[in-house]
Amino acid sequence: MVTDGSSRLKPGMELVLTRWIALSGTAKLAEEKEAELLKRFPETLVREARHFSELENTEETLKLAKEVGTDPKTGEDENEYYPLGEGGILKALWEIADRAGLGLSAELRKLPIRQETIEITELFDIDPYRMDSKGAVLIGTFHGMELTERLNRAGIPAAVIGRVSKGPERILYNQEIKRYIEKSVKKEKEA
Repeated sequence: MVTDGSSRLKPGMELVLTRWIALSGTAKLAEEKEAELLKRFPETLVREARHFSELENTEETLKLAKEVGTDPKTGEDENEYYPLGEGGILKALWEIADRAGLGLSAELRKLPIRQETIEITELFDIDPYRMDSKGAVLIGTFHGMELTERLNRAGIPAAVIGRVSKGPERILYNQEIKRYIEKSVKKEKEA
């Protein structure tokens, strides 16, 4: 556990994920393996995947999230932010909880993922949940629904994917199947 007291994450907060997982990893694969992908998929799918890197800027996401997460009485931002990158969503879930010394639960089916990512990662047998995910931000907030509505209105896809808990368990549910999230020691290969 790596608690330094700087985390604003609290039990009961909702976890909001913006954009989609594995965007930058998918864009990299689409660029590096374009010829191979074009033999299997329509050009529009490959072209769209290559442009995912254009969605990496998180400035507007963070600005809107801070507006929603700021306490009107104190003027302090109460949200906790974790911009995704190498190691993907599984690393992000582990680390945001670990920094606060807390647990969490998240729903696999609520994790936003593009169809292009699914197709490409299946072809190369890559785990999209551990892929580079620049452009997505994991946010711990007491205002999950308000935040997702605000982001969606601004054209930034967002979903509540889970909740923070007191205990140390970090759990990912896939319907009734319960999987413990483990500390990520390596990022997923990108073919």
